[in-house]
Amino acid sequence: MKRSWFFLLILLPAVVQAVAAQQPKTEEKKNAAPQISPLVRLAAAKTAFLKRAGSGGNIPYDVISEILENWGHFTLVNDPEKADVIIEIFSTQDNDIAAATTVRTSPQTGRSERSASVGKQYAAPEIRLTVYDTKTNFPLWRAIEHPKYALKKKDIENHEVEAAQRLATRLHDQLEPPEKQ
Repeated sequence: MKRSWFFLLILLPAVVQAVAAQQPKTEEKKNAAPQISPLVRLAAAKTAFLKRAGSGGNIPYDVISEILENWGHFTLVNDPEKADVIIEIFSTQDNDIAAATTVRTSPQTGRSERSASVGKQYAAPEIRLTVYDTKTNFPLWRAIEHPKYALKKKDIENHEVEAAQRLATRLHDQLEPPEKQ
């Protein structure tokens, strides 16, 4: 009998402490803001700031910004602090310039020699549209398009326009799905 009282006296404070430790977690959950899915947050956004990024030309940015202005879902603002979301339009060029440095040992002197080269390296062009929540900087939506390859400048520009339009359409359809017929 003494042993059972002894264990009870030892275990009772540990049990009370464990129960007390659980209590604040329950209260924290009650007071925490409800989790909102990224798509719900994106759909609720009314103002947007457009941000240009990458080494590509102006075509993707100009096309997407014009589509967003005419769409009317977002009011475009000039200050990211006043926006609900930041829409980043990232584009690259094909055949970006790449630099490389090589270190080798000279057979004549036995010393290390460095050589540098600069050249064009083919990389497929890419246009990326990412929508960030301004409060958390968390990405709410992201899509990537690769313009078709072309040799002529006019064809390259046309393919960039088409890819930018596809991105804007994907964002539009995400927020306002087309009616099924």
